[in-house]
Amino acid sequence: MHNLTPNEERHAESLEEIRSSPFLQADCGSSEHLGAALEELSPLRRYNDEWADVELDQNFLGCALRFTDLGAQWRTSRKKLPRIQGEFNLLNLHDVLNQREGPAATVPDASESQLRFLSELRFFDHTPRSGSGRLTYVRLRPGVAPLEIWYSAVADIGSDPYPPGFIRMDITYCQYLDALLLTKGTYGWQYLYTDVPLGRGDFRETVGYLEGMLELFPEIFPQYDYTPLRDRLEARR
Repeated sequence: MHNLTPNEERHAESLEEIRSSPFLQADCGSSEHLGAALEELSPLRRYNDEWADVELDQNFLGCALRFTDLGAQWRTSRKKLPRIQGEFNLLNLHDVLNQREGPAATVPDASESQLRFLSELRFFDHTPRSGSGRLTYVRLRPGVAPLEIWYSAVADIGSDPYPPGFIRMDITYCQYLDALLLTKGTYGWQYLYTDVPLGRGDFRETVGYLEGMLELFPEIFPQYDYTPLRDRLEARR
């Protein structure tokens, strides 16, 4: 690998941590292939006329990744370990912006305002290896900085006026990438950055994954500080 930004180096190293861990069984992508330079993203009207006044600020561009196949699906590999699993797959921003439509087709009977909201979403993280339908979106809306991050899953989340199944994360794009270094895509980690009460019975499996992550990962990835995630989980019980 060469000519990586500092943040790209961190994520390439994180992918290798998953791949090389004796505690995880993983199907990993690659950090070897880079897409086009991020400077070529502007102006956004090249991708969609409605994004003419949407700005990607310097913080956003400074932390963005050029990889074209950065992702992994994994699970713990030993019987005595917590039974946890996860997945992520980060899209190159060119691929994000080249998506022709938002997720409107997934929401039947959406209102006009909900359709407008859905038209502003483009996913940048998803779960293609498992097909589990978890997606994270950036909302491309003019005059908003930093851009909003939204999560969608097959779960009873979200509330009016937004469509069911979508919930805003209390996190920026750059903070999302930072959190992914810690969580490695553990299923449900995104809920730690929402207002969903995880004490609900239908989140029992998700809480199990998160508790297992916070038990195991400080041991196998001691270079990371998991205290903030532990505090977030306790605050949402």
